[in-house]
Amino acid sequence: MKATERPRRTSAGKPANANATTGKETLGTRERILDAAVTIVIEQGTARATTLEVQRRAGVSRGALLHHFPTHADLLSATVEGLVKRNEEAVLASLAKLEGTRDVVERAIRVLAIASVQPAYLAELELWAVSRTDPDLRATLAEAERRARKDSERVLKTLFEASDSSPMQASVIAMTIEFLRGLALSGVLRGSPVRRQQLIGQWIQATKLLLETTP
Repeated sequence: MKATERPRRTSAGKPANANATTGKETLGTRERILDAAVTIVIEQGTARATTLEVQRRAGVSRGALLHHFPTHADLLSATVEGLVKRNEEAVLASLAKLEGTRDVVERAIRVLAIASVQPAYLAELELWAVSRTDPDLRATLAEAERRARKDSERVLKTLFEASDSSPMQASVIAMTIEFLRGLALSGVLRGSPVRRQQLIGQWIQATKLLLETTP
């Protein structure tokens, strides 16, 4: 009769796979908390994304939430990762719909314009606005945005790739982002689709002139 094999144990007496299992459970808990926080920020706004509401939505204990996110600022700033991911998905979806647009610059700007009115993008801007009077949130949010910058730059480079021969490309991309960000904010109160499309069209024409300029 073959002897039953005993599980390999660590020096602490725990099964060797115990740490791996705990690590996966910890990661799963963090993802649940973040997913709940991102959903609340998008659907109900930053003001409703309290630690108690996130805890309830995620179905975790108070201790588990505080273990991963010691402060409310840590929790809110961590949602940037999820929001950026959803924003990128919106960009890719818009890009697929506008594949028939041959002008690369026009396609890039219109893709970003569509993405800038999506709930995840507006939720990220809301976090920025809230951080104006919250130094702790502003500091952690700035760090989170810095970490997400590489992903954002990668998406922008893909969109504007065919115009990279122009020395004005970087400036055009930066000004486009600022223009659409302001347009998204003003659209919260002054939502005129016709006027919005007019401004976007005028900006596309302006960027073409800029890209032809030699500084």
